[in-house]
Amino acid sequence: MADEYICKQDAVDYCKALMNAELVQHTDDWGYGKERYNQTEVILNFIENRQPADVAPVAHSRWIKTADGAECEKCGREAVYQIIDDHWQYEPFCPHCGAKMDGGKNG
Repeated sequence: MADEYICKQDAVDYCKALMNAELVQHTDDWGYGKERYNQTEVILNFIENRQPADVAPVAHSRWIKTADGAECEKCGREAVYQIIDDHWQYEPFCPHCGAKMDGGKNG
């Protein structure tokens, strides 16, 4: 399974919101809210102290048909293709700008 990445600040903000909610609710006699607050604080510390992953945003594009073949919609450079099972197929990525050829979708 491929790694998936999320925005670290979103996770931190969510944990802090949970902790604030637990502070308001931890008035029961058994300390249930305090226990959940402490668990969330452990998770928050874990997230805040993680080293960031070395990732880059994915550019999306598509091959546009031209008189001579096809070109990348993003950079305008010529498509690269190969023969697979006796059929011409364009590469799934632009070798010039690195865009993923998935129709220009954002993910």
